[in-house]
Parts: sequence; structure tokens; C-alpha cells
Amino acid sequence: MKRREPFKMFGAVSTYLSRVCAGGACKLKAELCNNTKDDPVVTLDEHQEVVDSFDGARMWWRLCPKASKNKGAITVSYYPGETDEPRCFRLVFHKRHRQLVLSSYLPSVVRRWRELTAKNRQRRLFTNHASEGNKSVWTSVPYNPPATFDMLTMDHAKKVDIMEDLTAFQKGKEYHSKVGKAWKRGYLLHGLPGTGKSTMIGAMANFLDYDVYDLDLTSVKNNSELRKLFLDTTDKSIIVIEDIDAIEDELTTKRKGNSERVFMFTTNHIDWLDPALIWPGRMDKHIEMSYCRFEAFKVLAKSYLDITDHSLFAEIGRLLDETDTTPADVANNLMVRSKRNGEISRLLLDDEMDGSPPADVANNFMLRCKRKRDADECLAGLVQTLKKAKMESATPPMDTIEEEAKEEHNLTQKKATEGGGYMMSARC
Repeated sequence: MKRREPFKMFGAVSTYLSRVCAGGACKLKAELCNNTKDDPVVTLDEHQEVVDSFDGARMWWRLCPKASKNKGAITVSYYPGETDEPRCFRLVFHKRHRQLVLSSYLPSVVRRWRELTAKNRQRRLFTNHASEGNKSVWTSVPYNPPATFDMLTMDHAKKVDIMEDLTAFQKGKEYHSKVGKAWKRGYLLHGLPGTGKSTMIGAMANFLDYDVYDLDLTSVKNNSELRKLFLDTTDKSIIVIEDIDAIEDELTTKRKGNSERVFMFTTNHIDWLDPALIWPGRMDKHIEMSYCRFEAFKVLAKSYLDITDHSLFAEIGRLLDETDTTPADVANNLMVRSKRNGEISRLLLDDEMDGSPPADVANNFMLRCKRKRDADECLAGLVQTLKKAKMESATPPMDTIEEEAKEEHNLTQKKATEGGGYMMSARC
């Protein structure tokens, strides 16, 4: 069984044998993976053989090392895949068990691999970049975004609608198969920078427990390479495409089979897009990420200041309705003013102090006073920022005033000429 992407049978067998049969190996190999866990990943070393049993039949597995295709002179190449056969697992069994192995044993290995993967799943963020052969490939890092739907600065009913839509998609395998449609869902996030599009993607990834593929189109040479990248993505994933006007509109529908994928398209200017790109067959749901209003502000105030009410809330709500301010701008005001000793504090405080010594109770009281002062300072600063934004929006920029004066002057000259008037120039 040779290691071929995207089928991943090599990885499935490796995981299965490491968990089920590794105890019978003479030599094992342990590696630390780039994730949040300290447990090493233990696998078989090369040339090692282990024995497995299934329905009374014995199976012998052996990990074979890389082998050179060229058995003669040594060949040096920048592309090892052209000269070397990859590592593979060799499975040996009695010929009378052939049907058992093909129809029952190997499927059971895959099922067990899926169970182990789900149990020890580490969510990943994949990005594409050009490899040695100038072909774009995926690489990944652990992905643990802190965002949740509770943190999103949008109307509660809108958040519930999105979560219900995602849940319906997850449970829709049989429906998509019945109607003959690919099991995918396309979302278009549109809004100005700072309105929370990236936070929404992180919240969706946490809600679905999906990996995220962040597609950088600048490193993709052509549509053929782009289609290859799509084919190399895995099920249960979110594929993020930011520059949607740079791709052909049919690419998201070309993958066959029961692919469980969510496509996330983002844009700052929905009105710039070709209508063919955003029709419901490709963008199933449009989500507008808008300016920060009072309900969204209360979410931010709870997250950053740990408060649900304040004497300035009413004034802030009125100013937010009168100005167009992004959630990122509001959050920045709440964060910057809570700096202490070069660090940003979210002003969280443990309310459980029952049974604490008197000194701890006194310290708790002082911390509460400090939290109130910091909240007062943050909110007062936000009020001033919003008032300034309101004044700036009401006053046209100087270049606009100059342009209007110039247009008025040109119009006056045109009317004078059309009315038979004339202008005199006196020289001395």
C-alpha cells in the first residue's frame, strides 16, 4: 500500500497499527507533533513487522522503506518523487482469506482509523504556497481560534439563523445524495474591513469542528492547479477564498462524491462582483457583516470589560446609531485604554471569594474598584471617539469643499458665456 494523496491509505494504516499492534514491534519511532499536546506520536520503524488478527485470520504487516526506481547508477534529482518509490506497508495473509481481507478487514481498518482520528482530532489551518516544482501545495499548522458565536457582534436572531443553517448542512448528507447535489454549502461574507469576517470564519470552524483551508490565489498559476488544490482538501473543512472575482465561477461545483465542505467567500465590496459568481447555486447564503450597533456593543463590553450595564450605555447606543463605526474600531477603544505596564488586560475578575482570608477579600475589593475605574475610562474614551466621528461625518472634507467651489466657478463662467456676457482683462 503505497502512500498516494489524496487517498491517505498509508496514513490510515499507520495510525491503526500504531494504536492496535505497536506492542508487538521490536523497534518503534516516536516524534513530537506541532500541536498543543505533549504526547509523542509513536509509529513503526522501517523493516518492522507486526501481527494482527481478524475473525480468526492472521495478518502480517511490514513497513517497507523508500526504494529507488533506478537500480543502476545513482541519480541525483531535485524532485525525489521521480526517482524514489515512497514508503509502503506490505500486508501478507493466506490466500484463502483474500475475500475476507478485501471486503471486511481493510474496511474495518479504515473505520477504526476514522474513530481514532475523530477522538484525537487536532484542528488544522491549511495555507497554500509554491513548492520546489513551482506547484502550489498545502501546508498546515494547529488551528484553535478563540472566536465563538457568542462573541460575534451581530444581531442574536441573525446568529441563530446562521447556526441553524450550519446544523442543517451537517445533517444533510442523505438529502444531498437523494437530490444528486454535491454536499457543500457556500457562504458569502461581505462588509467593510473590521466588521468581523475573520471572526465569523473562526466561529464557524469552532461550531462545526472543521479544518480551515485559506486559499491564496496569488500563488496559484492557473485554473488546473487551483482545481488540484480543491481535490487535495479533506472532508469536514471550510475553504476560504477572499478574492472571489479572480476565479472561475464553476470551480466550487466540480468535485464529485459526498464531499462535506463549506466554502467561505469574502469581499469588501459586494457590488463589484459579477452576478454570475454570487447566484444561489454557488453562494447559498449571503451574510452581511455590518457596522457596530448597540446590541453588538454590549457583546464587546461583556467580552472586554466584563460589564453588562453602565450609565454611559444609553449615550453610546445613541452615538452608534448616528455613526458608522466598525466592531473592530469599538473593540480597539475598549482594549487600548486598558493597557497596564505594556500589557492588555481584559479586566476579568473571579467573583467566587467565599471563605477567603480577609486579606484576599480586601484585595478583591480593590480589584473591583480598579475594574470600575478602567471601565469608566474606556467608555468615556469611546464616547469621545464616537462624538469625533459624528462631527467628521457631518463636516465635508476640505478637498470636497474645494472641488465644489471649483465646479461652482466653472458653472458661473459657462453661464456668462452662454448668456452673451464677456469678461474683460485690464493690463497696464
